[in-house]
Amino acid sequence: MNVTAPRESAPPASAALARLNAHAASRTRFEGLLRRSRVLSSLGGDTVCEAARVAIVRQAARGECIWRYGDSAAHFQVVVSGVVKLVAPGPGLRPTIIDVFGPGEALGYWVALDGGPYIGDAMPVTERVETLLIPGAVLREAAGTRPEAAGALTQAMLGHAQALRSKIAVMCAGSVQQRLAMLMLDLNTRFGDELEDGSLIVQVPLSRQDLAMWVGATIETVIRAMSRWQKDGVLETHPWGFVLRDVALLSSLLENDCQPRSWHAA
Repeated sequence: MNVTAPRESAPPASAALARLNAHAASRTRFEGLLRRSRVLSSLGGDTVCEAARVAIVRQAARGECIWRYGDSAAHFQVVVSGVVKLVAPGPGLRPTIIDVFGPGEALGYWVALDGGPYIGDAMPVTERVETLLIPGAVLREAAGTRPEAAGALTQAMLGHAQALRSKIAVMCAGSVQQRLAMLMLDLNTRFGDELEDGSLIVQVPLSRQDLAMWVGATIETVIRAMSRWQKDGVLETHPWGFVLRDVALLSSLLENDCQPRSWHAA
């Protein structure tokens, strides 16, 4: 008597269809998120679709490292939610914050193009961060096959160079208060929203230690400067960020080499 070997039962059609629908929904969501990215959207629809196809969701909590300085940049990331800081370690010196990145912004693409080492540690500023991890090969393919994408990547690189120049400008702005003023104004330009009373809200929760790392000062000096500003109603600090009440005064600090006596940091 012939005996037929049992065959593995195929998954129900409904389960397979559910997986396909979930995959399609994720891809559609990723495409929508990536179209919010100035860098990715500038590369064209084909590149956005390919990036969405291979993207992987990553989550990190404050205190964790998204990537470390010196690691080979096989991927770059686009921030979905939260804020990420890029911190350059300085052997024998204070570490410094190179920049911060919010929702829709891409980071690490400038080294993912050639797989070079990351220039700093990427770490969450907010309690949690969600990003899309995308292989650098997506950028190389776009640059090699689509002239318009190559041009857009060149512009993105120029934008990154401008961000580095802004960092240098903050470091060279003069006194610690002038450096802090320039930093606050720069954060407002990038992340600020206006309240009904005309004040400006900046939802980037940088600690005093973060501010000190960014402007190249001691935390004690930053605490004194920020406390004076808060006492005099220039700004408010909150766990979620800052409210700028007197942007005109912050701007005036950058226009004069000599600070008003009441703004002198002890």
